[in-house]
Amino acid sequence: MAYENSVSFLKLKMEVENDEIHKLDEAATAQNTEIAPAVEAVSDEIFLSELNEPCWSVISFEKSEATDLTYDEATQKAQEFSTKGVSGLCIVTNEAAQRVKKKQ
Repeated sequence: MAYENSVSFLKLKMEVENDEIHKLDEAATAQNTEIAPAVEAVSDEIFLSELNEPCWSVISFEKSEATDLTYDEATQKAQEFSTKGVSGLCIVTNEAAQRVKKKQ
């Protein structure tokens, strides 16, 4: 009998939690629908301008390989270093590259 009560309690608790999660999801979806178009337009502009800014670095496991690059330049440099056998290459912001240097 105690087992049946425990199972019933857990089933009821799961139903309540699922209802709460469903309500939160609906609220989040409603908010995203209303906000997303404006945010998306601004985000695209910022995103594209950041890619063209010389604020990117190429780092490896060993060190910062190149800094102050546009994103396109960084991808080209990363390819160059890769063909030279440099491992652990990653494109990051100059700010992140500085933090990596400080830890070494």
